[in-house]
Amino acid sequence: MSIITFATMSTQNNLTRAIILFDSLRTFGGELADSHCIMLISEKGEPLPDKTREQLSALDVNLVHFDMDKGALRFPLASLVYAAARAEQQVRDETEILVWMNEDTLIVNPPVGFLLEEGVNFAYRPVHHTRIGSVYDKPLDDFWSMIYQHCGVTGINAFPMETCTRDNVIRAYFNAGLLAVRPKQSLLATWLDYFERLYQHPDFIPFFKDDVLYMIFMHQAVLSGVVLSMFQKDELLELPETFNYPLHLHQEYPIEYQPQELNNLITCRYEGIEDLRNSLKAIPAEEPLKSWLDERIGLTDM
Repeated sequence: MSIITFATMSTQNNLTRAIILFDSLRTFGGELADSHCIMLISEKGEPLPDKTREQLSALDVNLVHFDMDKGALRFPLASLVYAAARAEQQVRDETEILVWMNEDTLIVNPPVGFLLEEGVNFAYRPVHHTRIGSVYDKPLDDFWSMIYQHCGVTGINAFPMETCTRDNVIRAYFNAGLLAVRPKQSLLATWLDYFERLYQHPDFIPFFKDDVLYMIFMHQAVLSGVVLSMFQKDELLELPETFNYPLHLHQEYPIEYQPQELNNLITCRYEGIEDLRNSLKAIPAEEPLKSWLDERIGLTDM
């Protein structure tokens, strides 16, 4: 059994980012650089280009297919729930820890913080902004009351956390773009089970009709409800600011948490290749990271 597996999902539009993600792990992952890696793709999608298959093979990344409920397709990020659950199922008997990342992630230093200590079952970063989150010093709203009710969360379990940009202190609300879990716990399978039940439940339909943000972030709200119902707070680990740092929100971050250079981070997020190029004007990369990025996204004309 391997210690750790890294996984992401990709579509035809995001293949370049997924390749860069796994390439960054192989290059800057240190003791974890040779870890088992899988990429999830929809079994109903178009076949991957031969070049992509060759690149994945060179990076020793295994392909795994997943399927999803047609009704969930109207939820913009629902595919992540189905893919993550399939990844967990795939490696359940093969690995102790599964790291699930969005494909718009870069690993720039060894991510040893993912090596969970005994007793820790879930590592996370808070959401970037409040959005549909529940502000801690305000009464629980109807949406979150329903999430807690359906997921079996008691109010005492919903501990406070700061959003990454510090726009509010909110009730625990986890960023679904970077998770470290123990596959044996079946957290991601449970997440999918509850998502499939709740995305079409009559209790939530009025919220979806009222504000599209509830449809966009329903997957993340359900994740938070499931985590809070399955685990106690001492089983959870909040990863430091150097993980999942959103380069596209750099100017919104408190200055004391802004990195002086990209090399100071462990993992970071970006919204597109052009966004990544622009971010590097504010957060420069030093060698050897700079040359590596230049080869992959072209920085010499900046």
